[in-house]
Amino acid sequence: MILLIYTSKVSSRLYYILNLVFREMMEIEYEITNEVQTFQNYQGPKLNYSSKVFNDEPFISAHQILFESGIHQQRTDTTEYQGIPVLFASNQPASLPYDPLAAAFFMVSRYEEYLPFRGDSYGRFRGERSIAYKKSFHFIPVVNHYVEHIKQLLHHYYPSMRFGARSYQFILTYDIDIAYSFLEKGAMRSQGALLKALITGDKDFIETRKKVLTGKMPDPYDTFDYQFYLNNKYQVYPIYFFHLGDYGTNDKSIPWTSERLQNLIRDINNRYLTGLHPSFASNSKFKLLGLEIDRLNAITGKPTIRSRQHYIMLKFPDTYNILTSIGINDDYSMGYHNILGFRAGICTPFHFYDINREEQTSLRIHPFCAMDSTLHHQLNLTSETALEEVKQYVDEVRKVNGTFTFIAHNNLIGAQSEFAGWSTQFEELIKYAKE
Repeated sequence: MILLIYTSKVSSRLYYILNLVFREMMEIEYEITNEVQTFQNYQGPKLNYSSKVFNDEPFISAHQILFESGIHQQRTDTTEYQGIPVLFASNQPASLPYDPLAAAFFMVSRYEEYLPFRGDSYGRFRGERSIAYKKSFHFIPVVNHYVEHIKQLLHHYYPSMRFGARSYQFILTYDIDIAYSFLEKGAMRSQGALLKALITGDKDFIETRKKVLTGKMPDPYDTFDYQFYLNNKYQVYPIYFFHLGDYGTNDKSIPWTSERLQNLIRDINNRYLTGLHPSFASNSKFKLLGLEIDRLNAITGKPTIRSRQHYIMLKFPDTYNILTSIGINDDYSMGYHNILGFRAGICTPFHFYDINREEQTSLRIHPFCAMDSTLHHQLNLTSETALEEVKQYVDEVRKVNGTFTFIAHNNLIGAQSEFAGWSTQFEELIKYAKE
């Protein structure tokens, strides 16, 4: 059963959001027409997406954002529908009190991040500056609810319509920024750290370092056996992102030439999916990105097609266009570094739309809504409170049968982690998210 959609205009933005909403998320087929007579004569399910009402078919009052080109300040008038905050409220009678297609495009395209904004010290867009945070709906995957509103509308008019049945999924991911705390650092880095500890009188650091290097205790960051245990116990198949950049101010990874690190990567690559964690330096020196890709390819013997930005460094559309140009098909960076929440308002994978070029790209975006380093370093939560916070996001994703993606770090989940008690709570989170 094909849905016929009437619109007075067509645009690449409209095609993009219709494909996302109807083909990918609802899993139904549609066609577009701008012929009034064709639309009125059609006997199947139809949707009027324009500025004028015809008969008694479902009607959504179209906002101009889907028919414009370029970036403009937008009035994102908000209201509430079925308990969900919605954007682009309509001021004329319509089947819905807002334009869900325009609202969905605004969110998933990250339209507001193309506009001028005041970034943090690294130039990143802070979650508090988003309209979702300011209107207190950053914790809700609103786009998934917008799609549900359209689905309910169509089902009301056409009870025999059938939609795809999506199911909730949990994806655990690991960022391996620094595989080991004391091992494999190299003589200069190791001696420099020891000298600093001696000057500051950090006896615990000195004692722990001695025990690790003499084999009397495991490296605090070496939590990989624990990860494998949890993966097997709860039948999760994580994605691992490895940092293989050179040492620098914001890049403290183990030298990529380390045999121990390379063996670890090969072992994990044989068990699970892997990807690149591009260095901070690669954001300003793009040649480094290709070099790091080549390093991971050489270690795994496979082409690298997945990535997640170190420090969640995202600049629209530059970052995604660069990743696409070097062969990355799937990116997992769509989330906030400093707050929990749905940066694109969605918990379903989607293709990136480049507003500057006005075209859908081949890059598939996999959004996340929570990260352990945010819980600890940014929000300063106890491990118990952190677990309860993240559970609420799991619940929100379950409501819409979406995908809950969590970012963990090997250095924060061990028994000796600075994030006290998180090791136990982390297992509880996996258990809860898998139920």
